[in-house]
Amino acid sequence: MLQLALLLTGTGFVRRNAPWLGFIGVFWGGIGISMFIDGLQGERYFPLHIFGSLLLAESLITLMLAPSGVGAQKAVLYFKGGIFCFVALLILSGRESSNLLLAVVFGFAFLITGLFVMAAAWVVRYQHWPTACLGGFCRFLFGIYLIIPYPTHHQGIVSQFIGMIMILSGIHCLRLALRARRIREGDSIFHLLAPGGLLPPADQTRTEQIPEPPQDSSPLIVHVWTPEGSADNTPIPRPVFNRYIAAVDTNGVISTGHAALEMHPDLYISLYPAEDIDRSPSEFFNTLKAIQDNNVAGDFQKNYVSEAAAWCESDRKVVFHDFNPAALRRYWASYRQVEIYNLTWRNCSSSVAYALEAALDGVFAHRGGWLSFLRLFLIPELWIASQLRKRAMTMAWTPGLALDYARALHAIVHPVQLSWLRRRRHDEAS
Repeated sequence: MLQLALLLTGTGFVRRNAPWLGFIGVFWGGIGISMFIDGLQGERYFPLHIFGSLLLAESLITLMLAPSGVGAQKAVLYFKGGIFCFVALLILSGRESSNLLLAVVFGFAFLITGLFVMAAAWVVRYQHWPTACLGGFCRFLFGIYLIIPYPTHHQGIVSQFIGMIMILSGIHCLRLALRARRIREGDSIFHLLAPGGLLPPADQTRTEQIPEPPQDSSPLIVHVWTPEGSADNTPIPRPVFNRYIAAVDTNGVISTGHAALEMHPDLYISLYPAEDIDRSPSEFFNTLKAIQDNNVAGDFQKNYVSEAAAWCESDRKVVFHDFNPAALRRYWASYRQVEIYNLTWRNCSSSVAYALEAALDGVFAHRGGWLSFLRLFLIPELWIASQLRKRAMTMAWTPGLALDYARALHAIVHPVQLSWLRRRRHDEAS
């Protein structure tokens, strides 16, 4: 969440407030350490009932907002609201059995996350995968400790869990602050936060801060061909797999979908492999590895009109009117220098997702300082976008993830002017 918030607020805000971000990271992590130690000692200095009441209120609000979600946002909000509501009720009950249930819930959350990170790192082999695998193993061990908190007990499990979350977020904030100190006048936040190897190392383009784009500029359009929408025949019903992986029609033809980004009049980002990749079952796991041996020649399409004429129209479009055209052009000028396609780390969907991030670099720079920055964390879609980004970067970007990510960012940049209550009524009426 913090990375996206910094990206949206822009270089000027980050440069001015990098020391404060470092102080917040140290302060926040220090509170987390104190809470974790209190949990080890079984102390109750932390106001659990106040925290439980706030968590319950937040979960109920999330559940109220869930029907207004679009696509996977609705399911994510329902899941988040339901889990938070369950945890809040356990905290407020104050029973000894509730501590055991909370230990199981929190422990399995770390166990599953740790196993997923280790499995993804081992299979995909993206950059710095040994470090990611070690981090996943530490999460796995902490999950076991939460379930069996030897030599302590379950009484302080909530304090230990919250304390560990605060410690990790404090470290993350401090690392970002240290990296932000290297930002100079004219540098881009996107280049600071972009995955390693995404852009050519020699590209160190520095330009002056980009002003707010004019209101009459051409819109930015994210085109998505979903696996189901681009299938030649009726696909076999498999909801999650069809949306995020691939769809198989009644004739056994596989459709993986596609994603592209368009800005009139002369910018179009649509990456294909120059030659078909072997996707046979025997080569499946080898193909997923983000290694140089799996890099193939890439082919950038000329424009949407010719691509749609050769294939079909995109069945999903997300249109942005407020973005940073100059930052997007800088990204494209650098990204197109390397015509490489990799099924995992440099495919059509990742090209679009990172291009969209570059286009939204500093889009909130003209909307104020700390107040605007903190207000971003109250937007549910920021949490959704950060979760989508984290999962996609752990495994791979797909057209389905790129579509949900674009929709979440669109809801942040172009919020609905109706209140949530009126929006629910509007959705029910339509």
